[in-house]
Amino acid sequence: MKRGYMLFGLMILAEFVYSFFLIVGLHVSSLSIVIKNNTAIYIILTIIWLTSLGLIVRVLLKPEYAYNKSHWILILLLNPFIGIILYYIFARDYQIMRLSKFRPLIASKAFLGLEEATCPDFENHSFGEIFRFIFKTTGRAVYQDDTYLEILNNGDEFFPRLIEELKKAKDYIFMEFYILKTDEIGRTVLDILKEKSEQGVDVYLIYDHMGSNKHLDFRYMKRLEKSGVQIGVFDPQSLSIFNSNLNFRNHRKAIVIDGSIGFVGGMNLGDEYNHKDPKFGFWRDTHVILKGNGVSSIQNVFVKDWYYITDDVIDKPMDKTNEHFPGMISVIESGPDFENGLIRDVYYKMLHSAKKSIKIVTPYLIIESELMLAIQIARKSGVEVELLVPGKHDYKAVGYATESYYEQLLKLGVKIYEYTDHFVHSKILIIDDGIASVGSVNFDPRSFHLNFEVTTVFANQSIQRLVESFKEDLIHSTEITLDEWNKRGIVSRLIQGLFNLFSPIF
Repeated sequence: MKRGYMLFGLMILAEFVYSFFLIVGLHVSSLSIVIKNNTAIYIILTIIWLTSLGLIVRVLLKPEYAYNKSHWILILLLNPFIGIILYYIFARDYQIMRLSKFRPLIASKAFLGLEEATCPDFENHSFGEIFRFIFKTTGRAVYQDDTYLEILNNGDEFFPRLIEELKKAKDYIFMEFYILKTDEIGRTVLDILKEKSEQGVDVYLIYDHMGSNKHLDFRYMKRLEKSGVQIGVFDPQSLSIFNSNLNFRNHRKAIVIDGSIGFVGGMNLGDEYNHKDPKFGFWRDTHVILKGNGVSSIQNVFVKDWYYITDDVIDKPMDKTNEHFPGMISVIESGPDFENGLIRDVYYKMLHSAKKSIKIVTPYLIIESELMLAIQIARKSGVEVELLVPGKHDYKAVGYATESYYEQLLKLGVKIYEYTDHFVHSKILIIDDGIASVGSVNFDPRSFHLNFEVTTVFANQSIQRLVESFKEDLIHSTEITLDEWNKRGIVSRLIQGLFNLFSPIF
C-alpha cells in the first residue's frame, strides 16, 4: 500500500515537472520572437519565476481558507507574467502598518468612542440576539425606539427628498458617494452644495477616485471648491506596483445634514439612478432616510472617512434628537483596514437566525463558501430563500459569475428571480420579514473584504414597506427554474464555469 502511494506521488511530481518545463519552453519560444539574446531571455524568465514563486509562498502563508488561495496559485503557476501583474493589482493586502503610523485614530478605533452610549433591551426584542451580536462584534451603537427610518425606492423618491433636506441645511452638510457625476442630477445637487456653502453652511464632500474620476468636469469641481465646498478624494489611484491600495475602494453612499437627517443606501449621484441610463432605462435601487439619534452613527462614519483622507477631525456636535419610532436600528461599516469582514459576519449571523424566510436582493452575486453553507442549512431547516438579481447586467463578466451559482442554489430549493430586462442595483437582506439590511453592500467578496461599505440593520415598521417592495419587484421579474436552467447549452455552461473559477478575484 505504501509503495502504491509513493508511486502515485512520484507520478504527480513527474507530471508537475513536465508541465513546468513545458510552460517554460513556451515562454522561451514567445520571448525569442522579440528578444534574440538567449542569455537575456533566461535572465528575464528567472526573475519572473522567482517573483512568481515568492508570491506563491506569500499566498500559502496567508491565514485563509484554501478556497481563497487556490485561484491565485493556479494563475501564478499557469502564467507567472500575467499572474504577477494581476496579483499586484488585485491581491495585495491593505497596508495596515502604514495606516497605523499615519492615521493612529483609525488604528486605535478611537472613532468608536463617538458612538452613543445606548442601553437597548436585547432580552425582550424579537431580534435582540442579532443586535447584541452587532454591538459586541462591531462596537457600533444599537438604537431603540429613538430613530425614524423610511424606505426610499429609486431616484424618484431619493433625489427629491435629498434636495428638499439639503435646502433646509443651516449648519453643515456631509456627503460621500462612490460614484459622483457632474451630469444633470449631479449638478443639480452640487449646485445646492455650492449655494449653501456661499450662505455660510460648512459643506464637506467625499468621492472615490476610482469610481468618480472619469465622470467629473474638473473645471466645475474647481468652481465648487472656490465657493467653499471642502472636497476629499478617497485614495487617488495610479496603476503602479507601488500603489498598494489600487484594489480598495470607498463604496459608501452616506449623507448627514445638520446631524439630524441621514441617508444610506445603494444610490450614487448620477443620472442613471434617475432612470436616464441609455442602456438600462429604468434603474431599480433602494435608499433609507434616518432621523433621530441613529444619524450620529452615519456622521461617525463620515468623520472617520474625512480623517482618513485629510488627517483632520471634523468637530461637529452629534445631534441628540429623539424621534419616537418603535424598533431597533444600527448603522455598521466594514472595510479592509480594521473592520474587515464585519458586515459579512453580521449577514452570516442573520442568515443563521432565519426561521421562516430569507430575501436577498443584489446586483452582484458571488457567494463565499461560508455563506453558501448558511443558505444550505437554512433550506434544509425549511426556510424559504428568495433571491432577486438583475435581468440585464452592467458587466457581462460579473453576470456570468452570478449565473454560475444558479444551479447549486436551485438544487437547494432557492427561488431565483431575474428583474426582467432591467438592472436592479438594490442591496437588501431581509430575514423573517422582521429584520433587514439596506446599504451599499453587494453579496460578494469585494463588498465583504475589499471595499469600504456602510449599511443599516433595522427591525421596525419600515420592514413592511421593504417586503411589499420586494413582492412588487417579483411581479416584474422572471423566475428561473431548475428544469429550464438545465436546458442551457454547453457553451453557456463552460463560460459560467470559467467565470465561477475566477469569481473570487472580481
